[in-house]
Amino acid sequence: MTDGGLMTGFLRAVTVRKLPRCSGMALAFLVLVLLVLSPRSPGAHETIDADGVNAILAATDTAAARVKSVAGSRAEGEAMFALGMVQAEATAILNRDLAAHSGKLTFNGQSLQKALAQRNLGPRFDDAIGRYQMPTASLEQALHLSLAAADALRARLELLKASFYESFVLDPFQLVGMSFDDLDRQIAEAKSLAPVLLIPDDAEEAAFIHAIDLARAARLVREPDAARAYAGKARAALAAFAEAYPESMRAAATEVILKNLGSAE
Repeated sequence: MTDGGLMTGFLRAVTVRKLPRCSGMALAFLVLVLLVLSPRSPGAHETIDADGVNAILAATDTAAARVKSVAGSRAEGEAMFALGMVQAEATAILNRDLAAHSGKLTFNGQSLQKALAQRNLGPRFDDAIGRYQMPTASLEQALHLSLAAADALRARLELLKASFYESFVLDPFQLVGMSFDDLDRQIAEAKSLAPVLLIPDDAEEAAFIHAIDLARAARLVREPDAARAYAGKARAALAAFAEAYPESMRAAATEVILKNLGSAE
């Protein structure tokens, strides 16, 4: 499916959710949502085939069996991490399938969703955002157990991404299922993760979330002094991101939001 076809499908899936009037930021973020939900192979018509369904289910079963077999041992954290990462991948696949097919799962997507649900390991569909929410319990438990440092960082990033992308529909400045305190904690987590992630794409995403969340806080906080403080931090973070990642699709969104922050005062 082409990028244009993907955008058409996604827009059809959210026809009941209207973009705010004259919201350049919402439109910029639509690109980012499509980037996250788009199929990994450009031009691909299928987001998942039968072999892909079987592979995900096999990995899920293996990880779940491993969790049971090592419960209470030092290996439990590693096993919970493996299960959580498979669940994260399955959730991403289902959401890409929705986005690529007008908000409806294909036969293969339905097969995957039903099989995961039968195992009580599937993601829950959230009507508020029109997407599947990633199950977080396995990764959260893994972080409380013995876990290698690199795996702990990956788990924290997956949880951060889920929290961020599940907190809005199209317009990031309209929070869904997230309080301002939650947003503040997310800002701190993204800030701490960005400098220590070793994979460049991961570091970029954490830095992006940190910059966008600061801009969200600047717009959403009620106290004028706090708004000015957040706005100053947001401008610095947005400008730094655009400079550090000029070729990134995310840079276009940060530049639009930076411009809108300036015009809002």
